[in-house]
Amino acid sequence: MEIKEYLSRIGIRRVTELDTALTEAFGQKEGESHIERLTKLFDQSEERLVYGKGNTRYLHRQQELVDYLNQSLEMSLLASSFYDRVFFRRVLEYLVQYDTFCAGDIADIGCGNGILTCYLALCHPDSNVTGLDLSRNAVLVAKELARSLRVDNAHFFTPEAPWRKGCDTLFSCRTVHENVVWEALCKEPKPSALPVEELAKRHEAYAGELAALVRDKGRLVSVERYADDNTYAGLVRALERAGFVPVRGTHMQFSCKNGDDMAAFQAMIFQKQ
Repeated sequence: MEIKEYLSRIGIRRVTELDTALTEAFGQKEGESHIERLTKLFDQSEERLVYGKGNTRYLHRQQELVDYLNQSLEMSLLASSFYDRVFFRRVLEYLVQYDTFCAGDIADIGCGNGILTCYLALCHPDSNVTGLDLSRNAVLVAKELARSLRVDNAHFFTPEAPWRKGCDTLFSCRTVHENVVWEALCKEPKPSALPVEELAKRHEAYAGELAALVRDKGRLVSVERYADDNTYAGLVRALERAGFVPVRGTHMQFSCKNGDDMAAFQAMIFQKQ
């Protein structure tokens, strides 16, 4: 399926103002209630990022926000339209360009609402595609999306649910920076200012977790919200130490608007030795 057709089919559209879209979709009273709650959750998320919360992985600083945005498929697709419409298109273009590297059993870690997972399943109907996410709400929404698309080879779980571990292709999209234990932003310099070796050490634990999910000779398709700087170099070094080798010619950098801000992303494919 063409990318533009796919995104349109599932309801991803241009949304320039989320507040306006919420009131149009849910009515004035309910829309304003959503706006008020989301504002509080965003403020809470940013406060935890800046000032920290113990050694909590930053993935968990947004857990309430993620659950709220995935309370229904309609809400989830609306939020995705505002925050990720262009991002999804860029990632899907990358997946299509390097489609031959996705084969066998495919797992999508941090699958969210399943938009990317379902596309992988549609492109690889003979593969078993597994989506994993910490948010139960996101998993429920992903299952609903798969049913609406009549995708039979995509299955979604939370990590504690039983599933056949070990895949031939692991897709990791925007998961690494949320699973590294950073100090609060007010307590240390920006990560990119730290030495590559220090950054590699910080990424080692999660790189090992990713490696444990991939079978020998399998592949990791990685798309992360990093600039092409020391931080990304630290991630690559940690992945290499975990047994992954970058596949030459597959690195791509792209930038796109992520909500209200511009963000840089690095995409690359690795092979496990």
